Amino acid sequence: MPRFDASESRRPMSIALDYDGTYTRNPQFWDTFINLCRNFMIDVRIVTARYDKYSLEHPIMIPIIYTNMKSKREHCDLIGWQPDIWIDDSPEFIVRKDVAKFLEVFGHPDEEEKS
Repeated sequence: MPRFDASESRRPMSIALDYDGTYTRNPQFWDTFINLCRNFMIDVRIVTARYDKYSLEHPIMIPIIYTNMKSKREHCDLIGWQPDIWIDDSPEFIVRKDVAKFLEVFGHPDEEEKS
């Protein structure tokens, strides 16, 4: 089986990293991951369903995309950036169009762990 050669890629790999429940679960790990990605010229961005008026608790030195409770995939399409890989503890928020309504009805999955 041939090995993958990153130099043959046409464009750098891109990764969407969720913030709440993913990055926040272990910021030190994700900071190390982000730095490793930088070393390999991989474009990592935080993609969060949060409203842009709410700042993040941890200082992050990568671009942050706020979707304002919209589908993450659709929002990224609208701004012209589509990641190759999604890392998200709630993958339904990548494609759901009604994130705010979903949270209102079902709550966030992390809330169960807190109780």
